Amino acid sequence: MEAKVDLHLHTTVSDGRLTPSELVRYTAAQGLEVIAISDHDITDGLAEAYSVIQEYPNMTLIPAIELSTDVPGDEVHMLGYFIDYEDREFQNILDRFREGRLDRGELMVKKLAEYGMNIEWDRVLEIAGEGSVGRPHVALA
Repeated sequence: MEAKVDLHLHTTVSDGRLTPSELVRYTAAQGLEVIAISDHDITDGLAEAYSVIQEYPNMTLIPAIELSTDVPGDEVHMLGYFIDYEDREFQNILDRFREGRLDRGELMVKKLAEYGMNIEWDRVLEIAGEGSVGRPHVALA
């Protein structure tokens, strides 16, 4: 038996284009049976996704995360599945990851300014909203 699955999806909570609700509805319309929402360093969209996925009894939502970290000379992204997104200690750790994303975002803006591309940091934050700041937010600013 084959199932349509996507285990690496992002919402507007990080750098996706659809809200958690829209993403669940879109993937359902595409016939997916199992999805994992793995936003960057943030789990704020999972509760909303779980509330909507109840409309689709044949679908399964796997709580996931994409953790971003720096290593010498590069950045590494790791996916984690079946996370306890309500765990307070885990959320405290994610707070630190998001602080790192802010630092990297500010560095991107400064580097772009060196090339004559002046981007307002406040505009980047406005575009990101309550979500996790990333490259798409800098690009849109």
